[in-house]
This record gives sequence, structure tokens and C-alpha cells, in this order.
Amino acid sequence: MRVRLDADARAVLAALPDLLGGSDDAGGRLSYRAHPGDEEAEARYRDLVGDSLDDLRGEDRSTLLRSVGEGTIGLEEAEAWMRVIGEARLVLAARLGIEHDGWETEADPGQSPEMALLGYLGYLQDGLVGALGP
Repeated sequence: MRVRLDADARAVLAALPDLLGGSDDAGGRLSYRAHPGDEEAEARYRDLVGDSLDDLRGEDRSTLLRSVGEGTIGLEEAEAWMRVIGEARLVLAARLGIEHDGWETEADPGQSPEMALLGYLGYLQDGLVGALGP
């Protein structure tokens, strides 16, 4: 897949791992609970899964950083980009207090740098989805 991003867009993407590295779990949005109503089952699940989700997120961030300067990326890189962008959007939405769908029609993108970044990341993610689709 050909990547047509200017230097500023690439810099924004390259900054996402730092944004995510210092973030909490985005108000619970990044913490997956397999058994929300059963603490014992949840503890067993956590024992089995351990840190694998965090490890996979770290691999995705490394993939994005490694490939953000490239002119073309493969399917695996594009999928990693989508996951990192999606994670960043969740973190930003939590920080902005966005809790429901349809916020785009209510929000003013110029309201804050975070809101503008959230909108821009949605635009990039939509472009990736379109490029990867049939």
C-alpha cells in the first residue's frame, strides 16, 4: 500500500506511541474484561493471558514507528497502524469525556488540539479502512 502523508502527518503518527505510553487505560476503554461479573474467572483469565495484550500493543507501536517513514507499507503494517490509531482515538475520547456515538456532529474540531487530533486520526483511520477494503 502506498503511503502519501506529508512530514507533519508522519510526525503526528510517530508521536502516537508516546501519547499512548504515558496513558492510563482510558477510563477503562483499553482494559478488556473477559468475565466482568465473575472476579474468580477474571483472575484465572488474567493468569492465562498475562501481559500478552500489552506486548501485542507494544509490537504494533514499534511497527508503526518503524514504518511511518516508508513510502509503502504491507498489510501487517497497515493493520498495526489501524490498531494504534484506534487505541489513540479511545484514549483521546476518554480524555475529552466523549462517551457516546454521534459526538462528531456535536463537536467543534477547532475546540482544542486534542479534538482536532481526534478528528484527524478518524480521517486517517477511515482512509486505511478504505484502502484495505474490497
